[in-house]
Amino acid sequence: MQRTVIIYESEYGTTEKTAKYLSLILGPAIYCKTTEFKDEYKDFDFIIIGSPVYSGKFLTKITEFINENISWLNEKNIALFSISLSIKDGIENLMEIEKLMKNVVSKKALGGKLELNKLNKKDSDALKIFSKQLGMEMGDVNNFNLEDVVNYALQLKALKENLIAKYSSDDLESEIEEFLSNHNTCTLSTSFKERVRSTPIEYNYFNGYIYLLSEGGEKFANILLNNNVSLAVYEDYTTMNNLAGMQITGKASIIENKEEYREIIEKKGLNPEFIERMPVNMNILKIKIEKIEFLYSKFKKMGYEPKQILEFD
Repeated sequence: MQRTVIIYESEYGTTEKTAKYLSLILGPAIYCKTTEFKDEYKDFDFIIIGSPVYSGKFLTKITEFINENISWLNEKNIALFSISLSIKDGIENLMEIEKLMKNVVSKKALGGKLELNKLNKKDSDALKIFSKQLGMEMGDVNNFNLEDVVNYALQLKALKENLIAKYSSDDLESEIEEFLSNHNTCTLSTSFKERVRSTPIEYNYFNGYIYLLSEGGEKFANILLNNNVSLAVYEDYTTMNNLAGMQITGKASIIENKEEYREIIEKKGLNPEFIERMPVNMNILKIKIEKIEFLYSKFKKMGYEPKQILEFD
């Protein structure tokens, strides 16, 4: 799987916090300061470099690291981020740093924080002089936005996925259909606002759709208000060399059409008349698949990334 290393420097912790959050979403990943960087990280697939804008510039340790490691950095895909009170200052610094490298595929200026009680004496004295020159009192400023960090991490995740060696769509679709057809149990995840639900349930896969037969339950409370769902189908874990599982994103609907309902009941090997005579309603959920993320050790043995993604129209 593609591994990510996030190299950063931080003065008062916001850049470090950002690096940590990015690593959580982009895993497998590690984050480290320039002094903690190890040679083994040069073999990682995706490199992210981040710095606060301090006294109007990126920290010297970051620019020195880039210049000292430029030969191997130029062989990698690089993403850059900045942390600053002024997004404009962040953008300007990112544009300057970008000139040092060949393959910068993404850059993002993120908001920072100023907490007066955390400043060291040197910075506190400098700020007092600056405030006096402006003729105004400086106070705490908080432009850090966790949602912006999360959204950027998801953008980078999508970007990384587009850079992998891809299995042909037709062959991947065949592998997916075989896997889904050879399994019959999934975990269905639904949500609405603060309410989340995860349900183990039997499924059937026919003609590009997943069908679930259910007498009802709390999952329907979510689906009626939010039809976006996720399903997981997987084999028991044995070793890292034998992984097989998929995450499915799609939209759920309840089958209302009687002919379609009976057709699916028959395909499931059940008697429609028996189902209709049951003392409670049996409902069929139809999942329109939008995206499948398939982690399969077999792909790695074939020379591809073990995680392959197929998006559906």
